[in-house]
Amino acid sequence: MIVTRAAINEGFDATHIPSYGPESRGGTSYADVRVAAHEVESPAAPNPDILLAFNGPSLARFGPRVVPGGTVVYDSSVAPAPDLAGVRLIGVPITAMAGEIGPLMFKNMIALGALAAASGLFPPETFLTAIRQALRRKPDLLTRNEDAFARGLRAVREL
Repeated sequence: MIVTRAAINEGFDATHIPSYGPESRGGTSYADVRVAAHEVESPAAPNPDILLAFNGPSLARFGPRVVPGGTVVYDSSVAPAPDLAGVRLIGVPITAMAGEIGPLMFKNMIALGALAAASGLFPPETFLTAIRQALRRKPDLLTRNEDAFARGLRAVREL
C-alpha cells in the first residue's frame, strides 16, 4: 500500500490488489501493485518487472514469472539464492536485520527500503512521505519505521 501511495504522490496512477485468502494460513500470499504514467488498465500483474519475496515458497512460485531484465529482491535469511536466469537478483537478510532492531514487524519497512534502492522507482523521500502518511495516527512508530527503511536502503547500496 505504501508503494501505491508513493506512486500516487508522484503523480502516477497505481493500484494495489492483495490476495490474503486461504494461502495466508501457511502458503503464499501476495499483492499485485501496478504503477502507470496514465490509467492502470489492468490491476493484475501476472508478469511483474519487480518482485519482493519474503520467503522461499513465494520466491519459487512468483520468481519465474518476473520479466526478463526484471529485478527480484528476496529475503536471503530465509530463502537461498534462486536459480533465475535473465533477472537481477538481490538478496537482503530482511528477517535477520529486523531481529536486530526489534519486532519482526519491521521486516516490511526494511524490505521497502531494499525495494526502493534496488528499483530506483522513486526517490527515498517519496517513500518516506508515504510512510509518514500511513503512520500519521501512530507517531510513536514513525522513527523506528524510518530507521528500518533506511537500513533496507543501505543494505542494497552496500551490495
